[in-house]
Amino acid sequence: MNLSNKPINQHSLQSLETWLTDMGALKDNNNPSKWNLLLSNWNATIVFEQEDLSVLWESKGQKTKRLFSYNISREDVENAIMQGP
Repeated sequence: MNLSNKPINQHSLQSLETWLTDMGALKDNNNPSKWNLLLSNWNATIVFEQEDLSVLWESKGQKTKRLFSYNISREDVENAIMQGP
């Protein structure tokens, strides 16, 4: 199975951290489950919560939050994150 097609919950923590780093996200120094992705048009805060992966996009003062099940593939989550708010 292609790694990007595997559900998030079937990846190791190291694999997920590498994936987020490769996307350009930076780990929050005060909260290791929180990552920040800063792009020119918007920013995203990605948080590994207990039940879901939380993504909060901020653009031009607007905030949009979505929760993604850990059963969703890494590729689908990445596509949703990169599509933006």
